[in-house]
Amino acid sequence: MRRWSLVTQITAAAVVVAAVVAIAFIVAIATTLDLRRSTSRETHSKDVVAATLTAQNLVVDLETGVRGYVLSRNRQFLEPWRTASAQWPAASGHLERLVKGDQVETQQAHTVAQLVSSYQTDYAQPVIFIAGIAPSQAIAEIANVEAKRRIDAIRAELGQILTVEAQRSRNRAASARSLEHRAVAAALVGLGASAALVLLFGAWIARSVARPIRTVTESAANVAAGDFTTRLDERGTGEIGTLKHAFNAMTRALDYGHHELLAQNERLRASEQAKSDLISMISHEVRTPLSSVLGFTGLLLQRDFPPDEQRRYLEIIDTEARRLAELAADFLDVQLLEEGRLEFEVAPVDAPALVRGQAELFFAHQDAHELELDVPAETVIVAADRDRIAQVIANLLSNAIKYSPDGGRVRVRLHSDGEAVRISVADEGVGIPASQQGRIFEKFFRGSAPSAGISGTGLGLAVARTIVEGHGGTIGFTSAEGEGSTFWFELPLASPTPSRARPAAGARRSA
Repeated sequence: MRRWSLVTQITAAAVVVAAVVAIAFIVAIATTLDLRRSTSRETHSKDVVAATLTAQNLVVDLETGVRGYVLSRNRQFLEPWRTASAQWPAASGHLERLVKGDQVETQQAHTVAQLVSSYQTDYAQPVIFIAGIAPSQAIAEIANVEAKRRIDAIRAELGQILTVEAQRSRNRAASARSLEHRAVAAALVGLGASAALVLLFGAWIARSVARPIRTVTESAANVAAGDFTTRLDERGTGEIGTLKHAFNAMTRALDYGHHELLAQNERLRASEQAKSDLISMISHEVRTPLSSVLGFTGLLLQRDFPPDEQRRYLEIIDTEARRLAELAADFLDVQLLEEGRLEFEVAPVDAPALVRGQAELFFAHQDAHELELDVPAETVIVAADRDRIAQVIANLLSNAIKYSPDGGRVRVRLHSDGEAVRISVADEGVGIPASQQGRIFEKFFRGSAPSAGISGTGLGLAVARTIVEGHGGTIGFTSAEGEGSTFWFELPLASPTPSRARPAAGARRSA
């Protein structure tokens, strides 16, 4: 038989406790509502009694006013009768409205209204009139039993209303006491049952949930101490078993990850070896131009050559010395990137003039490639470090020349859209394979250049990206293998107050 899950069991237990509490609550609400209805009826009864007593007082004022006037023949004694006569319609109407739902009392209230109306028209008003013309006759009428009979009839009807309301009030009080006793009993039973169920629920939670969780906690402490071989018995109720299974899966994953870290450590050692190989490559890049410089310098010192030959040797020395200087500059920039210390001396720079100057510098003695320069004559100012932006342009021009065949054309273009200036360098060289384009800005990545015999360290583009992004610009390229490449970068136009000595944004990230 399949056992219920832990959530289902807890839910069922909670539902039972909630049901018991709800029943007790419903009983209490029902009793409260009955008490409220009883209280409401009692209040209504008090209103009926108050209205009846008011009617009685008005009847007494009617009788007293008539009798006092007849006996004293002083019209001041008629004032209670006049006041009571004026107030009687409202008092009678109020009483009839209060007893409207009770057929017996409604009939009695109606009878009282008729009796009072008859008393006024058939007795009180004629007696008052007679007292004005024949006082002795009016006194005789007062002494007549007719007045007493009428008043007693009215009082009897009102008294019956009071008697009925008094009996109903006693019945309601008894019913209220009974309801109160039942409510107390229901509350005590509900509280007792709820307390018992809560205690049982707590004991079950301690046995089925707390104890297994304590076991998992102790095992987790062992894992935290480094024992990744810890495993739990996966038997358990519902989610507890699932938790133990998940714990075992976690420890297995940690054990596997531990072995993976050991393997990664081995890979890092291999990476260190690759770095050593890279250093060897760099040493080769330094040794080749250095050998040329030393060799041709030695020849010039040992022998006298014709001026043309001397100039050719000096040009070779100059070229190789520049290559050494570029290598040294690249290594220094990489060190600054690694340390996050690459800074810029920002000042207004005429971008077209800077581009023209770099192009002329590279192509002044370059006959193997054709330069196509598209740079506007007007001034376009950017806020930048002149030397660093010149370094970026020089790197792009140098790559365009190195990766282009002799006779190839290099197109340099500058364009401004009013917000930024874009500088692009396009070549007709070997292009970049699609598989290598995602890594082109990585440090030391040179793709297939070494196998093609193209010199370099793979640092120029990484440094160029850091410089451009440090100026708040962007750099990118488009390329197709065998069709050439176009590298470009954009810089924002100068603001009115450019900052100075700004650190390279993202320098540490690029490093």
